[in-house]
Amino acid sequence: MEISYQLTERDFVQAYRTYRDRTTLTKWAGRTALWVSLLVVVSILFGLIAQHDDRLARSYLPIPCLALFFIFALEAWPRWVMKRQFRKQPGAQGPRTVIFDAHGVHWRWDGGSADVAWKNYIRWTESKEEILLYTSPAGFSILPKRAVEPAQLSGLREVLKQNIHPAK
Repeated sequence: MEISYQLTERDFVQAYRTYRDRTTLTKWAGRTALWVSLLVVVSILFGLIAQHDDRLARSYLPIPCLALFFIFALEAWPRWVMKRQFRKQPGAQGPRTVIFDAHGVHWRWDGGSADVAWKNYIRWTESKEEILLYTSPAGFSILPKRAVEPAQLSGLREVLKQNIHPAK
């Protein structure tokens, strides 16, 4: 099976989210922390508006500032880092082709190639927008699902299930 595509900044950002949310615990812990932080910011700001006390505002102002920083660290910072990584990685840009066969996965791109035997993949993960193929706990290759024909997708899943153990 041969698939041709071109990666985008959005693919990198989505792949990071898929990696970050790979377990139920990490997925819901991050979301819960985000909502709790947002709730802290809103409730303290509403409390300060209702009280109109400058001294109280100076006492409590660091808390929403820290919560906003936490929200930034969870959402905006990783997005910025992944976009920057994409822009500074020439090998990620341009047309790519991936071929799945009995021996493994063969990646071809402008400026390079990689042939990876099935035994080197430790797991694969599928999200709404991409499939990630892991060669280490944190190292993966990105295959955007937009590049896969709907008829190919079920066949690709079968090939991956037969050759790689899915992420748990």
